[in-house]
Amino acid sequence: MQKVCGMLRALALTVLCLMAVDVGLAAAAPETAGSADRQRAAALLEQGKYDAAYEAFMRLLRENPDDDAVHLYLGRSAMRAGRYNQAVMAYERLLEKYPAESSLYGELAHAYMALGDRGSAQRALAAAGTLKDASGQKAGENLLDSLEKRYSHWQAHGRVRTGILYDSNANLGPASSSMDLGIWRVEVPDAKAESTLGAYLGANADLAWKAERDTPWWLVGDVWAQARGNSNSALEDSHSRTSLWGRAAVGLRHLTSTTLFDLRFKSEVFDYEWYQNITAVGPEAAWIWAVTPQWQLISRGSLNARMYSRADERNGAYWSVGQHVRRFFGQENHEIVLGVSHVGAETPRHRDYGYHGWEFAARALFKLPVGFELAPFAAYEYDWYHGPGTALETDARNDHKWRLGAALTWNITEAWAVEAMYQYTCNASNSAIYTYDQSLVSLGVAWSF
Repeated sequence: MQKVCGMLRALALTVLCLMAVDVGLAAAAPETAGSADRQRAAALLEQGKYDAAYEAFMRLLRENPDDDAVHLYLGRSAMRAGRYNQAVMAYERLLEKYPAESSLYGELAHAYMALGDRGSAQRALAAAGTLKDASGQKAGENLLDSLEKRYSHWQAHGRVRTGILYDSNANLGPASSSMDLGIWRVEVPDAKAESTLGAYLGANADLAWKAERDTPWWLVGDVWAQARGNSNSALEDSHSRTSLWGRAAVGLRHLTSTTLFDLRFKSEVFDYEWYQNITAVGPEAAWIWAVTPQWQLISRGSLNARMYSRADERNGAYWSVGQHVRRFFGQENHEIVLGVSHVGAETPRHRDYGYHGWEFAARALFKLPVGFELAPFAAYEYDWYHGPGTALETDARNDHKWRLGAALTWNITEAWAVEAMYQYTCNASNSAIYTYDQSLVSLGVAWSF
């Protein structure tokens, strides 16, 4: 979903200029009776209301066909509204009067690439004088390659990562095998926390295809796989020394300049040592609305039928619904996300394992110098179950879970990155067998495509 949000952010927030544009057309245009209307239309553009801005500038164009600022803003609003032919006409009209403005050629090249016309885009860059030498030609080709990928009917992105880790509690066990459950002091073999070193290998790919250039509908899909191995042989007793996770999903996406709706049907499996596994199938949906270029509302929901190979009493329907808000800020486009989710499960074969809960989460992303990105996060979840945690207890189980941590990424190149992450989890439960804490540290490399 990160790539999806990145695509929406690019459509809703990025100024579609290939160079710093300050041609002075707005300042140079004479004050007319329509200046106030032009300012209101420009405000619509700044607020991310691209279709409304385009219609407003079209009305102004009919009233003031010689207003150069209207032509400039019409081209930019047309680009953001996906009306690429109209953008080309607006920029070409301006270039007839201002043939020395190289920045306008850059915007024109962008519009041509949106139309899939790479030849015309190359000619526009050449006219701007950006392809005079070998380095300029290489930069121009790289830029056109990037734009070609953005506007292609096929979109494919993915990442392969590998690294090492340390887990202070790989089996999510309590501090001791001896614990109080209700009025009983019991010994639960292999229950205590086991720390381990380990290694991981993962890969994912996100795919999207649309039949026509101007359609907002995409056929989408994704595949994920991850394997983990732990060095502590004591984990073999609980069949958790190795684990595999995989996922595949397919669905539809509706994407405009300010909204995204994504509906998929997914299937996933989590396997421990080829001995026990958990499978889940069901729909998931996401709705993202760029209220302004700086603010987004994000709604998510999922419903899964979950099946346990060796614990069928936990089989049932698991669901979640959540609402988040994302804020972009600063010149580097940092972001912060705050949200709340309601989660739950209904387990017909053993009602006590069903539960309801609330989760409150916060995450930030800071883009630092030299390609570094810092992403701290925090979450609190409160779950109340329909029954006690074990047969020895009488009170219904209640859990309070905290997750705190941060991820640090060093983007060495566009494709290669070094990733480090620390996460601390503390689960406080009125059932001792579910009370634990865990520190997880990982360090690895990633290759993106």
